[in-house]
Amino acid sequence: MIQFESEEMEVMKRSGQVVGEVAYGNRGENITEFYQLDRARGVEEFEKQIKNIGLKSISIGKKGKSVYTEPLTHLIELINKYKKNYDEIRDIVLVYSTFYFSAIKYDKEKQSSKGSDRNE
Repeated sequence: MIQFESEEMEVMKRSGQVVGEVAYGNRGENITEFYQLDRARGVEEFEKQIKNIGLKSISIGKKGKSVYTEPLTHLIELINKYKKNYDEIRDIVLVYSTFYFSAIKYDKEKQSSKGSDRNE
């Protein structure tokens, strides 16, 4: 198991935030990004999924909500640094991304319920 530096953990955390935002914002609560990342069985496949998430962020931007994707570039650098242990990076990013996805969903539901309370 790798002992990541705090800066490397921050890269994974911020990348997880991007993945969570894309998963939530791409056609509304589309968790397939999580499954596709989880199924990556090699470093090349993992990098391809990260690239696809970056591309999906562009389609979200067309809908009026931009996603800051710079952390994904740093994630690719990190993956290339630890190619043999890409699966550890993948798992950490997935944990952070599901957290951010849930936080976004919770916040949207809370906002929605506040809006419906005002209408009553």
